[in-house]
Amino acid sequence: MWTHLSRQSGGIGTRGPGETQLEVDRRRVQERIARLERDLTDVRKHRSIQREGRRRHHWPVISLVGYTNAGKSTLLNRLTGAGVLAADQLFATLDPTTRQFVLPNNQKVLLTDTVGFIRKLPHTVIESFKATLEEVHEADLLIHVVDLSHPHYQEQILAVEAVIRELDADGKQMLTIFNKIDAVGQRELVEAQVRRTPNSVAISAETGEGMSEMLAELEAQLAAWRMRVSYRIPAREAALIAEIHRVGHVLEIRYEEEEVIVRAHVPPHLQARLAIYESGMVFQPIAVP
Repeated sequence: MWTHLSRQSGGIGTRGPGETQLEVDRRRVQERIARLERDLTDVRKHRSIQREGRRRHHWPVISLVGYTNAGKSTLLNRLTGAGVLAADQLFATLDPTTRQFVLPNNQKVLLTDTVGFIRKLPHTVIESFKATLEEVHEADLLIHVVDLSHPHYQEQILAVEAVIRELDADGKQMLTIFNKIDAVGQRELVEAQVRRTPNSVAISAETGEGMSEMLAELEAQLAAWRMRVSYRIPAREAALIAEIHRVGHVLEIRYEEEEVIVRAHVPPHLQARLAIYESGMVFQPIAVP
């Protein structure tokens, strides 16, 4: 680049302009590194504030993880209509996108798309993506999207699991999605892979095939997060009843003289507060006119 340096002369004990220019370049690089590190710190703070806002809703947070080009963004668009970029290129998703969607059982969920993983990702690059991949660590459930049509999909699975361990997110509840089955010629391979892998389903995010099975499995995975319980709550606890409506899913409610009887799905944080009001009564089905 610096063609003029080839014309500089120098000798023993002298300091030529070429050496000065290299020092300037080195200082500029160091200043840029320091600026990027400050920017990453600001991004982490901003994402932390966003996560605190999401926690106030007490909805399950699900992160899509997987090898690059596995179809995570396509699945996010299929479920939420987010309209994010879904391209066959490395790191098409760098900034995580979070969208809300509602399962068939009316369970509200927050779904986050994350950067695609690759094999032998240098640790310095991992550090650069920490602000994005923190979403994986904070998730309640991981959806591991696998491109089943790729000839090396098994190696990609191992690579993703290795990165998850490096992020200290292993052990989280996980649903494995074998994607792009429309591009797999042998359906026997699809069925065999699903049988071998616990908590897994096969879909095509592009065509929509298998989506109903995936949603049913997702509901089953989240069953532990929300439990159906009956409560007998004093009528004066209006704020508590309102919170059940806000963060839970009320299946049936009855008003008596001094009490309100509620049967609902509630998240774990609310179950502890409602424990003293638990009722063992059995509800009769409500007649539908």
